Amino acid sequence: MVQARLPEASVRSELPEDRSLRQSIRYSGRKAFHAKSEIRRLEILEATLRIAARDGLRGIKHRAVAREAGVPLAATTYYFRDIHELISDSFMLFAEKARDNLDSFYDTIHLVLDTIPPQTLCRGGPQRQELASRLSVISTAYLYEQFTQRREQVLAEQVFLMEALRDDRLAGLARTYREAWTAGLRQILQRLDSPFPARDAALLVNVTLGMGYDSLLNGRHVDFSALSETVERVVGLVLGCAGESSP
Repeated sequence: MVQARLPEASVRSELPEDRSLRQSIRYSGRKAFHAKSEIRRLEILEATLRIAARDGLRGIKHRAVAREAGVPLAATTYYFRDIHELISDSFMLFAEKARDNLDSFYDTIHLVLDTIPPQTLCRGGPQRQELASRLSVISTAYLYEQFTQRREQVLAEQVFLMEALRDDRLAGLARTYREAWTAGLRQILQRLDSPFPARDAALLVNVTLGMGYDSLLNGRHVDFSALSETVERVVGLVLGCAGESSP
């Protein structure tokens, strides 16, 4: 992914913990020596993600994945030692793609903050409510796109995270995925003068996961107005100006 270039005066430094997270979340998988082999391996992983979203992890079987990917059955056992490796590698691929998507969103937020006067970035500063409203509009648009246009990915995320509660082998991947998510939020919240950036980042992740779950329960209809009101309320709380928001 091409990262947006920030003004020289406001280029943010990447935290050491964030660099390590980027490396740990980066999918590598079994090495392929030919481009055609790499394409086939990715086709298998993408098919695995589709099955996870449609049938849950229990639907992931070598034969089902081969049929979904349109490859010979032997291909799934050639590239992956067992079902667990296939599942964990597909989770890593999913996490990498989700991280790229989040990075684009985070870059947008940082670019907006680069245009805001320093005093407004401070808690209790002037025009703080206007900043909260602007960030709420951007965040609502992002989440609405996730819940409507990327519904399969949201469902796969829920499937992997729920299975991690029962499978210790997936739990470590789930923790790394979550930490990669919160690391970018902490940087943003630090710029917004949050007194508790780690706690607030965890709060935002929990709320977003809950909203994603609710959107799946409600089928393909997402109430934009309700989503907007929820996001505005949460952003107002984090920025310390919720009392000024409309009820």
